[in-house]
Amino acid sequence: MKLFSLLLIVPILYLFFILWKWVNDLRDQQCYILDYQCHKPSDDRMVRTEFCGEVIKRNKNLGLNEYKFLLKAIVSSGIGEQTYAPRVMFDGREECPKLEDGISEMEEFFYDSIGKVLSRAGISPHEIDVLVVNVSMFAAVPSLSSRIINHYKMRSDIKSFDLAGMGCSASLISLDIIRNVSNLTRTSSLCL
Repeated sequence: MKLFSLLLIVPILYLFFILWKWVNDLRDQQCYILDYQCHKPSDDRMVRTEFCGEVIKRNKNLGLNEYKFLLKAIVSSGIGEQTYAPRVMFDGREECPKLEDGISEMEEFFYDSIGKVLSRAGISPHEIDVLVVNVSMFAAVPSLSSRIINHYKMRSDIKSFDLAGMGCSASLISLDIIRNVSNLTRTSSLCL
């Protein structure tokens, strides 16, 4: 009799486990991008094709073959008359930029873009639950996320993540971080 009840309980427990797993998977939240903002710098930072050639000429480490290659790359890469560059290039300091140059460039971008996204969405910075900052080639101290949190006076319990040095592919990693954090909390989260 005990063997019979054991053989009956095991499949029932397995059925409950499968049902629980199915319900839990239904609760798995999706992650959607609701808005985005492209930053357009001021027109004084617009780069003409001739200026790109001048910047390449200023580099003393390039030979004639490298110079030809870079000019060909500029022409074929889509860099045109509507391309923008950092201020250090216009000052002729592209070989020795300072930390302050990178920070001011990031702050200009973040404050402009984040401000526009939040105002368009009608969201207060205080409502943001998760902040993920993805920068291709710059890591500042204090972190860029802490600068954004302090500038917009976001909540002290915001979950923030800084990704640096991973290139463009880190955008997918950023979305995955947001999705995973939202799934862990099992509540709707506003993420930036």
